[in-house]
Amino acid sequence: MKRVLLMFTMALLIPGVLSAEPTVGLYFDVGVMGHTPPGPDTAFEVYLYIHNAESYITAVEYQLLTPDDPAHAYFGITDVEYPEGASVTLGHPFTGHAITYWPPLGGITQGYNLMCTYMCYTTVECGQILDYHLVIAPHPGSGELRCTFAPDNDKLYPIGMTSVLCPSEIATEEESWGAIKSLY
Repeated sequence: MKRVLLMFTMALLIPGVLSAEPTVGLYFDVGVMGHTPPGPDTAFEVYLYIHNAESYITAVEYQLLTPDDPAHAYFGITDVEYPEGASVTLGHPFTGHAITYWPPLGGITQGYNLMCTYMCYTTVECGQILDYHLVIAPHPGSGELRCTFAPDNDKLYPIGMTSVLCPSEIATEEESWGAIKSLY
């Protein structure tokens, strides 16, 4: 009985430990990318965030992949806007992108930190590109998805997330009212 109880407890703890890993992912406005997507050549914003960093982020290095469309015929980025504090930027999200921040992003107090905002468009109706994947992947130059954090620019290796543009189904997740209130 003790062994079963111990295994049950470990099964509950493992997802909690894994969810504490820092992640880098793309987020959309639900009204834009849900059931009312923009039409072709209509601009919309996509936000690159880091979550659970628990550090003051000073730099990030990554690449945005579109495995469903490697030539980017259906999805494009016209501009990248950076938050206050972005001091040096190199490359483009599709070919390898690096951003430095000074002062650092305050991941310790905020949980989510905006790293940059893409101005994007699609060239076809959303129904033609259902479940179009946008993957945060390692930078092609270093082969790593990595960040640095203050005060000594030590390295942090977040998990790259996959987002879905024009989802065929909208996933939902249950949250407590306290978690929802903490967003505001």
